[in-house]
Amino acid sequence: MLGPQVIVDLDIIEANARAVTQTCAAQGIEVFGVTKGTCGMPQVARAMLRGGVKGIGESRFENIRRLRAAGINCPMLLLRSPPLALADEVVRYVDISLNSELPIIQALSEAALRRGKVHDVILMVDLGDLREGIWPDDLNTTVELVLKLSGVRIAGLGTNLLCLSAVKPTRTNLGKLSDYAQQVEQRFGIKLRYVSGGNSGSLPLLLEEGLPAGINHLRVGEAILQGGRDTFYDEPWEPLNRNAFVLQGELLEVKRKPSLPIGETAVDAFGNTPVFVDRGERLRGILNIGREDVSPEHLMPIDPHVELIGASSDHLILDLEAVNPPLQVGETVSFHMSYPALLAAMTSEYVRKTPISVQGKAQAAQERLLAQLIEPELVNALSAIDISAKLAALHFDTPPQTFHCASSEQANQAVSKALKVNAFPLVVSPDTLHTLAALQAVTQHIDSMGLIWIAAEAAYEPLHAVSPHSMLYHAMQSEQAEVRLTPQLSPENIVIIGLRNTTPDEAAALNQSGIKVFTMSDIDVLGMHEVINRAIRIASSGTQGVWLHYSPTATDIRGDRGEGEGGITFRETHQAMESIAQSASLLGISVSHLKADDSPQRVRTVLHFILSALGQQII
Repeated sequence: MLGPQVIVDLDIIEANARAVTQTCAAQGIEVFGVTKGTCGMPQVARAMLRGGVKGIGESRFENIRRLRAAGINCPMLLLRSPPLALADEVVRYVDISLNSELPIIQALSEAALRRGKVHDVILMVDLGDLREGIWPDDLNTTVELVLKLSGVRIAGLGTNLLCLSAVKPTRTNLGKLSDYAQQVEQRFGIKLRYVSGGNSGSLPLLLEEGLPAGINHLRVGEAILQGGRDTFYDEPWEPLNRNAFVLQGELLEVKRKPSLPIGETAVDAFGNTPVFVDRGERLRGILNIGREDVSPEHLMPIDPHVELIGASSDHLILDLEAVNPPLQVGETVSFHMSYPALLAAMTSEYVRKTPISVQGKAQAAQERLLAQLIEPELVNALSAIDISAKLAALHFDTPPQTFHCASSEQANQAVSKALKVNAFPLVVSPDTLHTLAALQAVTQHIDSMGLIWIAAEAAYEPLHAVSPHSMLYHAMQSEQAEVRLTPQLSPENIVIIGLRNTTPDEAAALNQSGIKVFTMSDIDVLGMHEVINRAIRIASSGTQGVWLHYSPTATDIRGDRGEGEGGITFRETHQAMESIAQSASLLGISVSHLKADDSPQRVRTVLHFILSALGQQII
């Protein structure tokens, strides 16, 4: 383990979201899922949306940009009032915002007018929690002034409870919100789309007594993410699963030591005076998690025999005396977290986040038919080399189904047909446009995917038209839905390996894209083993599978025409392919930059690389 990590179970989050949304829908209440507890992880947002939430709520602009870059195009709700300087950005990225101050709403109106838009606002009303909100006595005056602003529209009223002052939602205080909404509609002749009755803290009231008539919206984060661990204190709500997040750390030291410190003690670095009980000599462990990563007081060891003794900035100290069999250095200790610990761990840049999902994972290649999608001019070059025996050894049906695809449209249709019969698509073409067509077909069949791109060039030139040099750029940035691959393919799940040819414009675009790039310099420093393992982890993170694209321009093939000179070696390429076969759930493979007049050696070499990616091993 490289460092502490949080395992994020997307299937649990989806199931929790479904339980919440279905229960709320039965009372006519719409739910927006709140992702701020995960720093706006696109995988989490997609899981919530699959579970039935109608939009996503976020409080941080960094998270909203992250979600939008990943193609999350559902209604986006900004949960806290923006600073005046960011009014333009709010209007650009956010559909609805919670507001309580007239100067900010005026700035939003002006920004919206500059963009030729109308921005929706929910006016927050303070019902006693004393955080943000218009005081009820000032509500009508505020509404009257906001209605004079032509760049904003009052979409509803909302409130926040069980927060700063921990004021509980009740039928009395939420009934007041409903009454205020009705009064505003009658007095000003407007229809309010949302009457937002708070957060996860309103769910116990909804289950026990029902929310007052008129409340039609909730903003739910904790109950979906944590299964109500911090919402349903006394009695868990049975449909919710509390185990979506697991914090893991590695034991750095395991030794028997006294349970009482030796020497005079003082106040620690955090202003506390530690108190210890003499329990004799005990087996203690030191874990690579500290206060800089998490809130230790809000951790719950999954193994009940593990006791948390204390924490410093970098370490957790554990009592392991009762653990059987005894733990060793290098082993993992896991924890559940309450909301404060989750928030700290997800915010810490030192804690790796690993989303996982079992549902919808692609089947292994050996369980499938193989569908070869070949541009006609390459048929002779490929058919001259018979790999049927090797495919049969990999448990593919032979001969493989073969489609001749002269155009990108034909490639798209062929990949779609292959996926419908659970065949494994292998696309071979002279350029990357067939790869774009193949990926577009895949996005019609799955919810989320990753991409490992092994090539000397990134195809990320910020050009106006789609071309082999700009294919990946348009796949991420195009405003045309039929071209764009988001949200099924997020920049966070794309890895480029072996890059060595770029233009300044392309380099700038890549630096802003969120795509992970390993240049040849990175491979020289880290080694292919580390690079490909990182790539698989990134591309697989929270996805249903990974598409592999390979161009022989990435590899320095002996006796070749020179395109791969200075690239990764023959053995490094096989190493990458073998690791992908072992660790990644492959959805399909595309190969570009093969030509009809290529030497048999070049074609044979590329085919053997592909066989390695399909699982061929030496023994």
